Amino acid sequence: MLRGKTHAPVEAVAMVEPGHLAPPGFVERDLIEQPVRNGSGCVRRRWRAIFRSPTLERHGPFILDSVYAMTEIVLTGRSACPTTGYVHVNPGIDQMAGLAMLAQVEAVRTGRVRVAFDCKDDTGDAKFCRSRASILQDLATRKSWILSRDGGGFAVSLKGQTRSIVTMQFDPRNPDRVVVTKTYPAPF
Repeated sequence: MLRGKTHAPVEAVAMVEPGHLAPPGFVERDLIEQPVRNGSGCVRRRWRAIFRSPTLERHGPFILDSVYAMTEIVLTGRSACPTTGYVHVNPGIDQMAGLAMLAQVEAVRTGRVRVAFDCKDDTGDAKFCRSRASILQDLATRKSWILSRDGGGFAVSLKGQTRSIVTMQFDPRNPDRVVVTKTYPAPF
């Protein structure tokens, strides 16, 4: 599957559950590389392999349609890299910069760094934006999921036990203020 592509050793293969309306006759698998220690965390690539059935059958036979790589990072104080807890890094973000961004997110999310919050809730949760404490209480139940560029700054999407997503937006021109938005993801 990865013939002709530069890659590290693959340590796991995972079935991708369709979180969207996948077309009939397609299945996806993730090939997860062995992570490498990098500064304050670990970095790995996750290769998404997409297979299709020429006859659009649900159970195959399948042929490889395409493969692409995604970068994932995790902060860790341990010398060995963990196998879980990785955050997807959107293209255009350097690995070391991503780890620094993730450290900033974790410091704010856990309340170790005090910032002012601009809060918006699109889910109808009257408690979320009520106070700094209510925002931090919600953030404490979530894990970083996707790291992205956002204008001159960056944003991180966080998932929790519910369907809602919280996005934290950081602007380097205003480092003492973070915009938090609670939404439901698009249904596809």
